[in-house]
Amino acid sequence: MFKTVAHLDLALAGLIATVGSIAGNGLQLAFGAFADRGGRRRLLVVGVASAAAVTFVPWARGSYLAMALLVMAAQIGSAAFHPSAAGAAATLSRRRAGLLLGLFFAGGYLGYSLSQFLFTAVYHVWSRATPLIALLPFAAAATIALRVPSTRATAAPGGVDRAALRRVRGSLAALFAVQACTGTVNLTMIFLLPDLLVQRHAARWMAEGGGHFALVAGGALALLPAGLTADRWGARGALTVANLVSVVWLLWLLSRGTASPLDLLLILGFGVFNSVNSVVAVSEGSRLLPGHASAVSALLMGLPWCVAALGPVIAGLLADPARGGTPAWALGWFALLIPLALLAARFVRPRRQVWPHDIPDGGS
Repeated sequence: MFKTVAHLDLALAGLIATVGSIAGNGLQLAFGAFADRGGRRRLLVVGVASAAAVTFVPWARGSYLAMALLVMAAQIGSAAFHPSAAGAAATLSRRRAGLLLGLFFAGGYLGYSLSQFLFTAVYHVWSRATPLIALLPFAAAATIALRVPSTRATAAPGGVDRAALRRVRGSLAALFAVQACTGTVNLTMIFLLPDLLVQRHAARWMAEGGGHFALVAGGALALLPAGLTADRWGARGALTVANLVSVVWLLWLLSRGTASPLDLLLILGFGVFNSVNSVVAVSEGSRLLPGHASAVSALLMGLPWCVAALGPVIAGLLADPARGGTPAWALGWFALLIPLALLAARFVRPRRQVWPHDIPDGGS
């Protein structure tokens, strides 16, 4: 949103966002391993506080290097927080990992859905007041420091048991592929959605945050049902159904002409079913490798998002009018990734081959 309201150079702004995302998410694997070795609370506190750096970007306007450093600090903070927090949620109960991860993701989606509205509201009142938003993560970091107990190491000193890893690596690879494919489609949708709505002469409020809110709010609605479904059906069935339905909603949206409120419904529907992938994949990965929940979270969230971060760059080229492209045309090509995700989901082993039905509660 800042690049739009401040009329920044789109190429440089895109480069900052892409490099920051790849660098930050690429560190999730290291942060996840450190969290499993007893550093979880420290990463939670430092990560949440560091993520607030992005609210200071308007102060650096005029210096792309300063903005890049602030975005990098925020991305690294996010990378420190997410695998640590997801791992903490997943290990509270191995039988209910999907539900607990759904609750965790729901908080993130709530903030994400309101982020553009909150930032632009503060920015338009006084552009230099955006650091006031940092009071929210600072308060969260202080609460974590006071209330979250220190954690002992849950991973063995030697790392993941190689025999256990060999047994489940096929499923982990399949879950990674699903996340990479569907995450790329999701990030590309977020990137091109305003352009798609503007091209279809949508109302201004739809193009400037309304479509984004529908996409993310739809994802939030699905998180708890997705977690419960993953706990009951297993990952393979949940991923198959979710991606079959999501590709139908996406193709329906792309086939339309002039925008109307129906577009928001279709965007919301796509968000609902696309968001199922993260909850199901991370909760299943935590079951496959108990004791390494944070590392699994990094493997199935951070690294796929590094791949997905390339989507907007490619989408910008495909949608460029000077090259004869349109947003709908570009998104149509990316929709082909969903059948690949469906294929990958078939290589996830059914739950009965991995876990018996009588797994006790009680963490890892």
